[in-house]
Amino acid sequence: MIISEHAEEKMKKKDITKEEIERCLIDGEIIFRKIIKGEMRYVKKIELKYKKLFVIYTIRNDEERVITCYTIRKKRL
Repeated sequence: MIISEHAEEKMKKKDITKEEIERCLIDGEIIFRKIIKGEMRYVKKIELKYKKLFVIYTIRNDEERVITCYTIRKKRL
């Protein structure tokens, strides 16, 4: 797995760990796919304890390349 500079910045800003990204890529649900600039891009979603994590990635040379990621925080009761 390769993580782009942009994705690393988002991870730091939104408190997303590499392990959460890996978990999303393995166990997440593909919710969208589209060809952009000649390559297929995917969006996967996974629900974690206090947030929903979305990872946007592509596959280059048989390796996943994370383009960006973001979260939607769940309200704690």
